[in-house]
Amino acid sequence: MVDRRVPLDVILEILVWLPAKSALRFKCVCKEWYDLITTSFFAKLQLNKSLKPDSRHNRILICDDALGIISIVDLYDPLKWIKLNWPKDTVTDEDIVSIVGSCNGLVCFKVSIRQNWPNDTTRSYYKFRCFIICNPTTRTFKSILPCSEMKWAIAYLSSYGFGYDSEHDDYKIVWTRNCWRVDDRDRHVFIYSLKTDLWSSLTPLTRVSTERRCWTKIESVALLVNDMLHYLVYLMIEGSINEYKIARFDVVSEKWRDDLSLPVQVNKDVQLGKLDGWLYIHVDNFGIDSSEIWKMEEDGSWNKMFRLPKNLGGRCPIAHSGCHSLLLQDCRFDRTELFWYDQRDKKKIPFKPEPLQRYSRSIILCIASLVTIPGSPLTKLQQVDDGV
Repeated sequence: MVDRRVPLDVILEILVWLPAKSALRFKCVCKEWYDLITTSFFAKLQLNKSLKPDSRHNRILICDDALGIISIVDLYDPLKWIKLNWPKDTVTDEDIVSIVGSCNGLVCFKVSIRQNWPNDTTRSYYKFRCFIICNPTTRTFKSILPCSEMKWAIAYLSSYGFGYDSEHDDYKIVWTRNCWRVDDRDRHVFIYSLKTDLWSSLTPLTRVSTERRCWTKIESVALLVNDMLHYLVYLMIEGSINEYKIARFDVVSEKWRDDLSLPVQVNKDVQLGKLDGWLYIHVDNFGIDSSEIWKMEEDGSWNKMFRLPKNLGGRCPIAHSGCHSLLLQDCRFDRTELFWYDQRDKKKIPFKPEPLQRYSRSIILCIASLVTIPGSPLTKLQQVDDGV
């Protein structure tokens, strides 16, 4: 029984320190607690606590696009995991589901469907079908259909981003072309606002450039850091890559900002990633026995943070713990391996949750939160299996 002599503000201060999953259970204690925990005010307070650097309320969210199953694994205890399944009328067996991005506990997914080219059944392509914004903690979601101008879009010719507009308390999906001319400063963009449930367009629709001198995005997904979506792009001239840079789109002002240069001259492989809220470049130059990870500072300068040996495989950093440990992802054609790497002792520590026994291409770090999704249906994601 709840002691009603305890002031509500004291109860609030205690509840906001709980992990989001625990707070959901306490909704059943009494009506007063239910009304308190289900408010947007409580969700924001709990989110602010979870965003603190010393908070351990993080999760790794895994999207198995082969089966359409979402797996949530505790970053600090891989034995704790759950699997969630989409309702049949939301995602079908023919759909390909991939992660666009995560922000404040909400995750944006892109759903594509495979289609054959007209008059040529031997060739196929993936056509964009819809977006889904989901809160894996509360298991709520909302499907977002494309606007009429986007229905022609082919998945591999488009790039996507998901971010939070802190000035207007709004979550936005950003669609843009996968390439643009060197002198094209418009860079056509469609923007979906979760707050208004509407799509808007920044510039008139134009055809994708056919000129040789054009910037092309390496990945189809942008990374959100400091209210900006970052795209790693390259300029190809006469069949070879001439230059790399980072294109930036401001989610709040909905404008393109000045491009950023890379910290070093890149000869071979380069990856753009996000770690502990900051942007990094992973450079793997040919002929060097180690790779480097450079951190982008707030002023746009770069600082070398880590050096990793070549024998670690794919080496895509996902999380950072303490001063020396990195959680690395090594993707192969038939499997995905996660492991902690201690840079000081040069040791690999396996990280093997059950959901990773199969191949999972899309893995992203997500914070558990109670952020609500306006317009979400009563139907929720269903749990497939419980962790330990």
